[in-house]
Amino acid sequence: MVGLPSVLLCTLIAFTTAQTGRDLDRFNYRGTDGTDYGPEDWDQVSCTDTETCLGWPDGFETARGWDLGENHCRWCPLGTRQCGIHHQSPIDLQRNRAVPGDPEEKECIDVHWMAYYDSTCDWENLKALNAFSIERHALKVNQPIEQLASGDYRLACRNASGRRFGRIDFSKGFSEWWLMSHMDIHVPSEHTQEGKRYDGEIHLYHFYSIPGSQSSTNNEMASVTIFLEAYDDVPDYPMLNRLICQWRQVEDKTREECGLPSVETEYPGCFYYQRGHTIDGFNTIALTQDGTQRNLRQKSRNLRPKSMSVHDLILYNYAQSQTNSSYTPKRLLHSEEDHAEADPNFDWEKFVTRQDGNANITQGNRQLLNYDHVGPWFNYFPMLGVRTEYYYRYSGTQTVPPCYGRFFEGNNRRQTNHWRVLKDPIRVTQRQVDEMHRLLKERIASVDDPLASCEPDTAAKVDENDPTKISVARPVMETRSTHYKVFCECEDWRSKFPEDVEWCKKGLQDRLFNHPYNFETDGF
Repeated sequence: MVGLPSVLLCTLIAFTTAQTGRDLDRFNYRGTDGTDYGPEDWDQVSCTDTETCLGWPDGFETARGWDLGENHCRWCPLGTRQCGIHHQSPIDLQRNRAVPGDPEEKECIDVHWMAYYDSTCDWENLKALNAFSIERHALKVNQPIEQLASGDYRLACRNASGRRFGRIDFSKGFSEWWLMSHMDIHVPSEHTQEGKRYDGEIHLYHFYSIPGSQSSTNNEMASVTIFLEAYDDVPDYPMLNRLICQWRQVEDKTREECGLPSVETEYPGCFYYQRGHTIDGFNTIALTQDGTQRNLRQKSRNLRPKSMSVHDLILYNYAQSQTNSSYTPKRLLHSEEDHAEADPNFDWEKFVTRQDGNANITQGNRQLLNYDHVGPWFNYFPMLGVRTEYYYRYSGTQTVPPCYGRFFEGNNRRQTNHWRVLKDPIRVTQRQVDEMHRLLKERIASVDDPLASCEPDTAAKVDENDPTKISVARPVMETRSTHYKVFCECEDWRSKFPEDVEWCKKGLQDRLFNHPYNFETDGF
């Protein structure tokens, strides 16, 4: 490295040398290459310092006393029985669980939908706090947190009403709200439904935090999942376009900091960046892996501090406690509203209708640059866009290392990722799917990456038959009885979505298998 400012150079050296050995382990969706492990070897992805290691992107504590130093990934692919008892994710989801008399029938015990309330993180907050990122394995949006002078943390987003995490209510077994941590999008989908793999999958990650005197109750985690599928007879899904434009802006900022030109691919509706190969304005130089020189902006590291999620904080506390017996964990401060009772007078049907009206108005307007007309931003937008309340629920693991969720015998929720997978996909267009593939395939590592600074760096597997397509989806795992998989539908509660109401008028066989969605299709 030549000509780097001393502060930047020292920071890069300190960061790199601090991450040695197993802390440089990574994972991918292709195959093992040195310490970059493919799906069959994810159990080898190790981490000695959970604050900085590269291979555990979403670490957080799922239960009290759970040793986060363990890697729980197991290779249990569909069609094999090699793992015995397990509950690895993802899995194939099947509707025969709701068919009376079927050998696989299992009753859904849920009695109401998942009610949700938004956080105080609006679009401008998220942009200002650098909450959007292109990770090696997913497209991501954090709910950012900030550190106080006391050392405690809190949600970084504030509005006139205060600070409030997004929260969702699970039926049966959970007395408190689940609070939102972040959102990931994978392409294609990780789960399948009746053997069908979808074009994409949104994960809304949540943590379960018990306040005050109930703190002895296990803390856990959950993922609410919504499929994405491209159709020829629908317009672009507006909120996804808004996200794509923002991720393109993140992409261009990274390339600018690395002294790289803008991407050549346009996405109509998003601002098109056209920086060429000029080195004007660049005054630091770094050597790439092949020995060539690249210009870096001196102050790039100070421009965009990476946002931190609740999951990051909990993992940091665990890491420090393992090496320092006197360490006092950093606390996450909640507002009273995070644990307040739901408003019994809140009119959800009116809320859904109002959101529909907003969507119709914005789709009828002219398309402004970067889809800034789409809104207002709602962190639970997929829950409205999917137009159904019905879902699969099962017990599993995370789908990235260390695959949190080692199975325990007996009726024990410890180390479980609680999955809720909505039955219908959100309909999007092929151009939207293609652009998400491109963003992940052409990802450039940030200037401070310890292994691939300013180099192409993605965990994606490229499709051999179509090099424009990639996969950041863990292969489907074999389903076992210990997944406790059920399908919750019309017989369990009445939905507020008019599309659900019409779907529920169909006969059982017709709605479960022949016309499985709230829009007209023949089969899956």
